[in-house]
Amino acid sequence: MTGLFLAWAAGEGIIFYRWGKLGAPPTPGVLALSSGLYAGLAVIGDVYRPARPVVTAFAWAVNLAILMQVLGKAPTGTTGWPPALIDDPTVVMPPGASDKAAAPGTTTG
Repeated sequence: MTGLFLAWAAGEGIIFYRWGKLGAPPTPGVLALSSGLYAGLAVIGDVYRPARPVVTAFAWAVNLAILMQVLGKAPTGTTGWPPALIDDPTVVMPPGASDKAAAPGTTTG
């Protein structure tokens, strides 16, 4: 399972690298999808042990394919980052710093 864990870590690193080239943090859905793939491969390798080398090789092959895509061309896409400023005057924003704000429904003092 060490090989699959390393393949998962390398795959996540490639994802962070790609999104870093776009200038935005990776979305949770992208990270969950890739982690789900590696978790599924780990389950297959754990349930049917003779398939473990094949599953590990497949995980590294996926990493290699994604890395070749990332290095082969400049990434494109809309990231939605940084988020747009809230300039609507009807939106009520709490005053002060967000870490000192009281939870809704509580009173301070």
